[in-house]
This record gives sequence, structure tokens and C-alpha cells, in this order.
Amino acid sequence: MSTLPSYWELRELIKDIIPRRMELDDLEKRGSMVKEKGRKSNYHQFNLKTGEMVHLQRLLNKEEITSFLEVSLRAAHCPMPLNGDVWDALRCGFGCRYCYADSFRASLYTSFFDNSKNLGMRYCKPDYFRPELDKLMAFRGIRGKGSEIQRAIGLEIPIRLGIRFEDFLPVEKRMGISLDFLKYLADVEYPVMINTKSALVGQENYVRVLADNKAKSAVHVTIISSDDKVLKSLEPAAPIFKDRVQACKNLTQAGIRVVGRIEPFMVFVNDEYDRVVEWVQAMKEAGVKNITLDTYSWSATAPGIARQVEVAGWDFTRLFMLMSDAQWLGSLLLGSFMDYLRQEGFSCSTFDFGNVPDNDQWICCEVGDWFEGFSAGNTVMAIKFIKSFDGHWVSWDMYESFVDDHGGWLSDALRQTVYEAWNLFGNNAYFPDWAKGVELHGVDRYGRKVWRFNNKAKDFRAEMLLNLYNY
Repeated sequence: MSTLPSYWELRELIKDIIPRRMELDDLEKRGSMVKEKGRKSNYHQFNLKTGEMVHLQRLLNKEEITSFLEVSLRAAHCPMPLNGDVWDALRCGFGCRYCYADSFRASLYTSFFDNSKNLGMRYCKPDYFRPELDKLMAFRGIRGKGSEIQRAIGLEIPIRLGIRFEDFLPVEKRMGISLDFLKYLADVEYPVMINTKSALVGQENYVRVLADNKAKSAVHVTIISSDDKVLKSLEPAAPIFKDRVQACKNLTQAGIRVVGRIEPFMVFVNDEYDRVVEWVQAMKEAGVKNITLDTYSWSATAPGIARQVEVAGWDFTRLFMLMSDAQWLGSLLLGSFMDYLRQEGFSCSTFDFGNVPDNDQWICCEVGDWFEGFSAGNTVMAIKFIKSFDGHWVSWDMYESFVDDHGGWLSDALRQTVYEAWNLFGNNAYFPDWAKGVELHGVDRYGRKVWRFNNKAKDFRAEMLLNLYNY
């Protein structure tokens, strides 16, 4: 094997490298589905000042949330980090078995709060978020001042719903909280981007408010397969394939940017050839032209997630080893699959660093040609900036000038994180040299790394695979 084969040939070769397990473990011996740590119950402490026993409790508001907007913890690596969610619960009603957000919330809430285990659906009331947003909108057009959130508003980075929780569950249809939020953004003409598995966004009242927003709206609809059996096993309460596709069609016909989202991309699970062909045809008929994808997250190592996936009959160990532990291999497969989608006429991008240089857009969410506001100070943009010089060396000073010209850093802390990654400190998953074709050129007089993009460089991921067959 001297050259890299097509995706479908590559997929067959991988079967020999990471074979499936012949038998899943005895699931009855595993722990609970979701890790809940819990707190001491009926815990009292003697107060020396009052001479009384005090019942110590830390309680969540079981009906209302007030923290509805944040700059993402991944902002140092993401051009669109302004997250907003008006719904919350211990677990999402769609019950996706691979979702680490549920596992994270269950661990967090049960570790710090006494009343979390019987927590129901909570939401942010419009009479709270509307005046709070009024205050923030005063920062529009003001660059480089205030908190991270205020600076993000200053750049008019789209508010992104659905990152921490699904904001379009069936209860939303009755309550209309997310709809009210979208109406506010449309009224003030502030851009919005939605991540969802719900078909609710394709209903007329949601389509209309999104289409009426003069600052533009985009919707990422996660559809990981056209096979309803796969969807039912991994996303048991989410809408079926055709309903999500119809939602996409309703949105595109109203002039709204719809991005088909395959996340997670799972080799041997949601990439059967006939089903992929069916998925591609459905997306085309729905008017979807942009696709974003990603491999499986490293944070999915939580044992409860592994058990949930295996309860559904899927080999989690093989999946995780292929798409996360052996990240170079998962990245190579993802890039090859994206090439297949490009041949079918789609524009494709990903957050996966190995493939960022090949992204069709600077913004990995496939909205770089749709929205004007974004964060330039992050590692994804740094890689695209390095590539834009097409072989010429690029220094930190050059990149920082680029960030300053595009609105500046959202915070000094974010700048420091990106600076460290640029200079190969910290989490190596976000180093520039992980990106295909990005090479270390040298250092400047301060010892800071200087990079360049070599479009003739060998793909280190492909080289590793070829070596397995040519040793």
C-alpha cells in the first residue's frame, strides 16, 4: 500500500487494526448509568455563637435558572464561544447515550447540592433574561472592554443556544421560553446560532422568528445517521430522521443557514455506506449545503457513558480507542470522510485539529461566510492564519496583530492559553503542530515559536497508517 485509499477502502483496512470485541462485559456488574456522587444527608453543625445545631444545606433553585449566558470553557480554541441556554435539568429528555453533558451535570449537581436528584426541568424566565440582555446590548460595538461576555457582545459574536443543554425539548413547545429568547434577539437584531436535535425549530413560529432576525440566524441540526434503528438505540427520545430532515428543509426554504452536524462521527456505527448515501441525498433535498463534523470527545471516558453505549449493543471500547485514544487514526478517517462529502458537493469543516487546515471555512461551524462577528483569538483561527501565508513563516507578533485587527482578545487569560499552545506548552491536543501541514520554522529573538504551512508536507497520520502495512 503506497497511497492512501478512499474512505470506504480505508474503513475496511481499519478493521484489522482495531478489531471489535467478541463479547461485551457483564453489564450487571457495572455501576450506575450516570455517576452521582451525592452529599451527606441531614448534616448538622454546631454554631458556637448561637449555641444551636444548624442544618447545613446547599440547594438549587428547582424552578428557575439565572446563569443563562457564558463564554465557553473552550473559548481558547473556538471562534464562536458565546453560549446561551434558557433550559436546564439534571438530564436531557432526549437521553442520548453518548452524551457527556448529562454525566457532567449529574456529577456536578449531586456533588454540590442537596436537592439535585429530584430536580425537574428548570428555565430562565423572560422577565429575568430580557433586562439582563438589555444591559449587555449596551456593549455592542465597544471593543476590548469589560468582562469576557461583554467583550463577546462587543464583537457581536452570535449567541449560541444548545451547547450545555437542549433548548427545544417538548416542554419548550408548551412554554415558549426559547421562542421568547429568539424573539428578543430578532427585535434587537442580534445574531443567533442554534445547536439542536429537535424538529421543533422547523415549526412555523420558530422558523419565522429566525428568518425575521436581520442579523441572521443559523441552525446546526445534529443528525448522525439516516438509520432510525441506530438513532433509536443511541438517541432514544430524539426525533426520527425524516422529522429532523423536514425541519432542515423548512429552515432552508426560509433563507436560514442550516448546517448538518455529524457529531459524534463514529466509524463502524454511523457510517454504513448505504445509509450514508441515503443521508447525503436527504440533506441535498432539504437544501443543506454545509456540514460540520467531529470525532468522539476524550471526556467520554466516564464509565457511565461506556455502559450506556454498551447497553445499546455498541462496542464502546473499540469506538473510543479508534476515535479518541488513537486520535491520529480517528482524525485521518474523519478527514477522508469529509473528502467524500466534498465530492458530493458539500462545504465541510471540523474542530478536529488534524483536519482544520483543510476546512472549507475559517470558522469550523461552517458559518464564516454567514456571520460577521467571531473571536479571532483562539487556536483554530491561529492554524488557519498560519496556513493563509502559504509557506511563509508566521510569528506570534503577526498573529497577535491579526487578533487585534479583528476585535482583540476576549480576556488576558484566553490570550495566555493560546500563547502557551502556540509555544508548545499546556495541553498538546491544541498545539499547532498537530494540524496537518503546519511545521515549526524556528524561534524569534524572544524564543517564541515561528510556524509555517507546508502544503507539500507528508500527512503524518497517513504515514503512521502506511507504516503499519509496510513494516
